[in-house]
Amino acid sequence: MTRRSPSIITEFIVMIIAVCLVLGGLEGYLRVTAKQKSKLYEGIETVPEIADTYFQYVFLEKHSTKDAWNNANYDPQLGWDYQIAASRIRGPRKTGPKPAGMFRVITLGDSFTWGIEVKDEECFPHYLEKILQGQRAAEVFNMGVGSYGIDQMLLKYLQHGRQLRPDVVVLGIYPHDYDRTRLSFYSYSKPLFRPDEKAGQYVLDNVPVPPPKEVYARLASSLKGTESYGLVFLKNRVRKLLSTALGSNGYYSETDRLVEYLLARLKDELDKTGTKLLVVNIPPGHAFENDQALSKGKSGPQTAHLRALYGKLEIPYVDLLEALPQNRPLATIYRDYYIHRPDGSIGHFTPLGNAEVAKVISEALKQKGMIKTGG
Repeated sequence: MTRRSPSIITEFIVMIIAVCLVLGGLEGYLRVTAKQKSKLYEGIETVPEIADTYFQYVFLEKHSTKDAWNNANYDPQLGWDYQIAASRIRGPRKTGPKPAGMFRVITLGDSFTWGIEVKDEECFPHYLEKILQGQRAAEVFNMGVGSYGIDQMLLKYLQHGRQLRPDVVVLGIYPHDYDRTRLSFYSYSKPLFRPDEKAGQYVLDNVPVPPPKEVYARLASSLKGTESYGLVFLKNRVRKLLSTALGSNGYYSETDRLVEYLLARLKDELDKTGTKLLVVNIPPGHAFENDQALSKGKSGPQTAHLRALYGKLEIPYVDLLEALPQNRPLATIYRDYYIHRPDGSIGHFTPLGNAEVAKVISEALKQKGMIKTGG
């Protein structure tokens, strides 16, 4: 009579022990290196639920610090906004009825449009106003807000920009804004357009946005779990892999549908008043480090999907990946147009970078027939 070879059992036991040792090592490593649990969820934009959780942990970690709001104020309709007590535009100037003969521009966007890391008079909307004022009576209202997605840009216009009756809206879109639009939580809890399958349209959810104390208390209770760091890390990475696997375009197709809806709605709203729309594609600084980086930046998935949507909706746009290098060396753009921080990271536009971006936008406005000189 033959008996089962003990070597098979032995090998199985050894394999189990090896797996346990690997998982135990991973658990120990993560417990030491990922002291902030948010690290376990970091960098997974293609699974919105995981990205939401990441930013929720970040909010909990920063809630009691001066960095929690990044100079923003809570807003129940938008999640957060700047200059709420004033006119919701950058600088001391007030908004009001448009004077006769005035060419009025509103800039919407995220922190690049607002001008994080530079002064009021050093952001590109300010420089754009100065250029336009050399041609005719003009004013530019900077309504950008740090960390906004395209959904919040639309909502801010509908609630606070539409009444200003602009002649042109300049929409500054950074590639990551595409991802933010699918999230219910970024810097803070935010409105979210959810698909209503029965109605076949999008509905606005999580409005009014709960106040900070309420959000903090809820998250502090719901995210107290004691789940294994290793299992969370592995589960999140597997979900990321599946979301971007060959032949799986679910994330991008769903995001495209939402962004298309938002851009079409903004365009339709502007068409009602004869307001022109110009989109500005704003790339990160590392895209200009060299020719290879520039090529990679042009083919990035968010940038490529956004560019396709602008074409589909016939929305005029200017791509800084194309416009800036036309008569400027890449080395100059990389070195002088973006802030290089002490920690080695690359930040937002420098004052010089903002001034050059304003020149590109003013030229695009003229080339696309959105402004005539001389008033």
